[in-house]
Amino acid sequence: MTIIYNFFETNGYVFEILIAVFFFCGWMDKRPRFFLRACLAGAVLLLVSMLWTWIPFDNEWMKSIRTILFFFMCVGAVKNCFEGPLRQAVFYVTAAGAAQHLSFRMSRTILTVGSLYLKLPDRYVILGYPVLSVVFVLICYLTFGRVLRKKDVKYMTGSQTVLSLLVGMQICTNVLQNLFDKFSAGSDFRVYIIYSLFDMISCLFLLALQCEITRRENEQHNGEILKHILYQQKQQMESSKENIELINIKCHDIKNQIAMLGNRVPQEEIRELERAVNIYDMAFKTGNEALDVLMVEKLMVCESKNIRLDCMTEGEWLSFMKQSDIYSLFGNAVDNAIEAVEKLADDERRYISVRVRKEKGMLVVHFENYYEGMLTFAKDLPQTTKEDKRYHGFGMKSIRMIVEKYQGHFSVRAQDGVFTLNILFPIFG
Repeated sequence: MTIIYNFFETNGYVFEILIAVFFFCGWMDKRPRFFLRACLAGAVLLLVSMLWTWIPFDNEWMKSIRTILFFFMCVGAVKNCFEGPLRQAVFYVTAAGAAQHLSFRMSRTILTVGSLYLKLPDRYVILGYPVLSVVFVLICYLTFGRVLRKKDVKYMTGSQTVLSLLVGMQICTNVLQNLFDKFSAGSDFRVYIIYSLFDMISCLFLLALQCEITRRENEQHNGEILKHILYQQKQQMESSKENIELINIKCHDIKNQIAMLGNRVPQEEIRELERAVNIYDMAFKTGNEALDVLMVEKLMVCESKNIRLDCMTEGEWLSFMKQSDIYSLFGNAVDNAIEAVEKLADDERRYISVRVRKEKGMLVVHFENYYEGMLTFAKDLPQTTKEDKRYHGFGMKSIRMIVEKYQGHFSVRAQDGVFTLNILFPIFG
């Protein structure tokens, strides 16, 4: 029993940091032969820890060097076992190190207080530490790790300095702990409690800071994607406008040629040909040029998918918006509706309604369509149902960004199989 206790007392840090790394990094994409790589990495860390005990001049400074060495060995182990760039491994190992140190300090403090004031037997202290350590690491994961897990740090290209500071903060907490253990021996117990509180708060702040950094980084990355999407849609609007004008000219020529055929072609074939041409010779007169172009384009798509598109708009009231913003807002809304409606088997429900009207000094924009299945919402936005959520779900975010740009307000509702999107714009002047 004593041998086992001494072994874990000497090498327990290896098991603690590996458990923390498992919680904070285990979700990452694994490399081939992951199990073999993980076992080898764990064995190397344990071997180095055991060999370290043979160093004759082991002191607080060598313990600090050991801490730094193990940090970078864990980074190498994560990089070897999981896919992803080096900065991702560094970032999550930093979080795992902070969680391990926080759990270590909280467990030690609780057991020390329990031993002194509650007179806990030594066996309870010995057995209680590993249990408390795992529990506190799990709490850290549930509080911070799951938040970090939802964030993608692959795009932290502009945060190398910040990442270095995070690593430095995490290592310093361990180094200062080694120095404190050395120089606080025999000091007042209140000093121990004060330092322990400072140590735990530092780790909590570090983990919270990492969550905030990833949130800001991802918002910035999503903003760049949205800007790129809006730019592409602006280019698409110009291209669509030119294409529709060219199609209308060609359709007019084809109609003249059909009229010249006379009775030389069966009337049934002529009517079928005219119907096909009319699909591409449609024209919306909404009162707004950008909306005209978009609705003709979307009507062609709906015709090909057997979807009815009903558009009743007072487009002249949209003159306060840039044409590219009109194209993006209405285009994303109708595209989302088409994606939902085309999955329906009932022809009566394959229907999309678009309304724009002035009402009580406000411009009301209303989209409505049927859908099936379950929709989930986050921050008042419906979430994409596609598997790769990193590159989808920007349509509603783009709509929200444009609405907020013009001081508008929008709301979405999904009830009884009907999805509605309502937007209100103030009308100035």
